[in-house]
Amino acid sequence: MNVDRAVLEQLRQLKSECDLAEPYIALAIYAPEELEKEQIGYSTDEKGRSLASDEDGAWQPGWIVIGRTELTGDPIIVDMNEAGQPVSCLMHGMDEWGAGSYIAGSIGQFRDAVAKIRLLMASHRPQVANTPVTCAALDDAVADIAAADDYADADTWQALLEPSYRMARQQEEALIGSIRSMSGQGMKIKDIADALGIPLKLAYSFLKKVKSEADNRWSE
Repeated sequence: MNVDRAVLEQLRQLKSECDLAEPYIALAIYAPEELEKEQIGYSTDEKGRSLASDEDGAWQPGWIVIGRTELTGDPIIVDMNEAGQPVSCLMHGMDEWGAGSYIAGSIGQFRDAVAKIRLLMASHRPQVANTPVTCAALDDAVADIAAADDYADADTWQALLEPSYRMARQQEEALIGSIRSMSGQGMKIKDIADALGIPLKLAYSFLKKVKSEADNRWSE
């Protein structure tokens, strides 16, 4: 399989970044030396015969599989024949390849977006900071990725970042539980924030959720 050396180097860098971000993102990127065998069943069969065609719904000649999503195993591809060589996630429908969504406008933009998420999540690990990453912060990061790259589909990124959102929800739930307990003991919000080592604004936002949950229970 003929792939430009510059593209292979970009893929190597993307894989390195995605490996570092493995706990936070639900995908796997193949090493350059794995690419040829990973095309089997997509652009070629087991005997090396081409399965690609220009027909609608067929696997297109310029598509190269570079990875897969972890949740569904759908292929992640680079379109070598499209300007900029954008990255997409494809879904295999009824014997045709018609549905899918863009992830990034290029391999480099894909790598930069993954790095953005990795740095966000790593900076909020419990071992590093008391302030947890929130689902709202992840939503903001996804919005930034989509704003910086016309090809980036926000819904697709949110799906890929399900491990990050799951971590955020777990951290939020743990904090809300602590705030519920401390508030029930009569502690003031500033004292709660100080005790948990989190910003007052964040503590207040979680306290509002605690009170909203209580109001809902009373109204039932």
